[in-house]
Amino acid sequence: MEEESECVEPVLECLGEEDEVFDLVEELQGSTMMRTRDRYKSSTSMFLLHLYRRNHPALNPAFAQEMKKLLEGPRPRGRCTDMTLIRDLLPGYSQSRPLEPLLWERVTPEVILAPIAKLRRENSKTSDSKINAYRAAIHLLFKDFERTSVWQAIAPTVSTIINGWKKRIARRRKEDGVEVERGMSALPFKLYAIICKQLAQHKLTGPFAWCYATMLWNLMCRSDNISYINLGHIKCKDDHLLLYFAHSKTDQEGKLAKYPRAVYANPLEPWICPVTALGVYLICISACVGGPSTGLPLFQGNQEDCARRFRACLCSEVKRLSARLEELGLTEENIGTHSFRKGAATYASAGGTACPSSSSISLRAGWSQPGVEDTYRRFDAAGDEHVGRVVTGLRMHHEELALLPPTFVPTASEEQEFIMECARECMDVTKVNPGVAWTCLASVIYHLDTLKSTLPSCHKLWSDRVLGDASRCARLQALLFCGYEDEAIAQQHNLCASGVPPHCSLLHSLEQVKGEVVKLIPSVEEQIGRLPVILQTALDEAVEAGRIEGAPITTANLERTIMRVLDGTGIQDIRRLLVEGQHALPAEETHQAQLQTLSDFGLCPMASLPSNFMVPNMTMRKAWQHWTSGDERTCRRPWRSILPAEITDRKARDRLKRYRKIMLAVQDALPHGVWKETATFQDYDAMFDRVQANFEFTSGTSLKRRHGELSWDTVLRLKYKHSRGN
Repeated sequence: MEEESECVEPVLECLGEEDEVFDLVEELQGSTMMRTRDRYKSSTSMFLLHLYRRNHPALNPAFAQEMKKLLEGPRPRGRCTDMTLIRDLLPGYSQSRPLEPLLWERVTPEVILAPIAKLRRENSKTSDSKINAYRAAIHLLFKDFERTSVWQAIAPTVSTIINGWKKRIARRRKEDGVEVERGMSALPFKLYAIICKQLAQHKLTGPFAWCYATMLWNLMCRSDNISYINLGHIKCKDDHLLLYFAHSKTDQEGKLAKYPRAVYANPLEPWICPVTALGVYLICISACVGGPSTGLPLFQGNQEDCARRFRACLCSEVKRLSARLEELGLTEENIGTHSFRKGAATYASAGGTACPSSSSISLRAGWSQPGVEDTYRRFDAAGDEHVGRVVTGLRMHHEELALLPPTFVPTASEEQEFIMECARECMDVTKVNPGVAWTCLASVIYHLDTLKSTLPSCHKLWSDRVLGDASRCARLQALLFCGYEDEAIAQQHNLCASGVPPHCSLLHSLEQVKGEVVKLIPSVEEQIGRLPVILQTALDEAVEAGRIEGAPITTANLERTIMRVLDGTGIQDIRRLLVEGQHALPAEETHQAQLQTLSDFGLCPMASLPSNFMVPNMTMRKAWQHWTSGDERTCRRPWRSILPAEITDRKARDRLKRYRKIMLAVQDALPHGVWKETATFQDYDAMFDRVQANFEFTSGTSLKRRHGELSWDTVLRLKYKHSRGN
């Protein structure tokens, strides 16, 4: 007997444990389907009410009698519609086995789709999502009464009809020109900024609605997730906040709860800054009696009530912005809480060519990527941080994307204790993470002047003792820093910017170079303004003396003199600063930065002539082209700049003199104002066309040639002969 008792006791214990497990399973099944069931009850009630009004044979007579009692009997207060009354007869949690509503063998696809067809006829704008929800609700009804086999028999036909229905609807949209976009519209970024600013100025609901809106946009999540944010799920890391979602629609088991969303501050626009909005909200609820409760969501009250309160605030603001909505092609009905989620994802992915990757955006928004998620595309903190910086409103093609958030930089322990004391007074740090309180208070203090000038005087924020003390606010503002990580203060306190793409760092470096160049512009303009006077004076003196630095006036001597004058003006020092920036070269390398030729100043130095240079025979047009533009093979500079003194051979020098005479004659024949020292090749060619007729002479020989074929030397000789004959 003792052995039997010893064997029975473990069995009884196991049976007791199994009962507990069964109870737990039922509880879990109920909790997971509770919200889904509540949403589907409306569609199921519509289906059953449709059958009841038509006395359809597929409706169970006993269930029809129960419906008749509810519909024809006295109605409870606040429940006046037929559909809300029928909901009580559907499967719930107070009864394990309700009365079966249908005679399952008589249910056909036509019976199931009749109510939605009627609804489609009455309202042509019935969305595809509503049709899908109706099908899912009917499927759940079959599943609740363990009639899955019946549903599997008719489900393919139902799906085929619905898919064909959707195709017909799409064709009608194309033919009738009906609006293609369905559901809530994506909220434009400009409209989002306006709505946030208006919500922040509400006297009573301002802190709640403002914080809710910025979180909804920055986290790119559903409204339900925002309502369930817990104070313990908000952390602080480096230059941003981290928010964890323990449960979501696409993560029912919480497998992705370990991957937080990065939320960044916007130092440039306080009204779209989620950290500032969160700080204002935490200060306002801490000022209330009791403050936030430990373990409860961030937004106090029932979670569904929070979402309903925000929708009410949003609707009132959208109505005020009806004119702006018309400008953007939107309507009041198209803007809802889901518009924030769609708008943020659209803004992050379509804001430019340097936007975050589509995988990072999908992971942040909680959109599944079947086949590749967690296999080829995994969550990456850097990618989410990049998305967080973009959706906070910092321009992705500007250096401001790399801005550090406002933060306190105490240099002594007394200053750090002062900051924590102020944070404790503003927010209850026993319930709010101290790092979060520190970061939020820094953003609020940084934007304090803007908040004071915009928020009403009766706002809850001004009841805080710290913000009402001008001396403490001034001391806190003196301890703030907001800038870039390469600044001295940031490097001293080891402040680093996370989630910054490489191009932002390059843009920041370019902006620094631009600032240095802008500082040099006045000095450069001053030196350039003095150059004409200095050069003119030096050249006048050289021409009067007939010699340059004791030597004859030649090209090389003239260039050396000009270089010496430019060197004395200090231009070299300016160029050295432009090349080196803020860093000076070592003494042994300084000579490499000196100016050596006129080309260093952007001037065109005179090219040296070959030792055997001689003007060749060529037509007048070719000679004019060489006169104005030079020749690539012999002398690239315009031949009008060649002086006889540069040629040592007497025969070549005399030929150059004759060439200059005929070309100067062509130049003098041009009308007044036509000749230009600097012009294009086509302009010089057009100049020659205007005076070509003045240099057409007959050679007088038996050889007949066209006027354009005569060489410049022949034209010069004929010109002299013609002038003597006249």
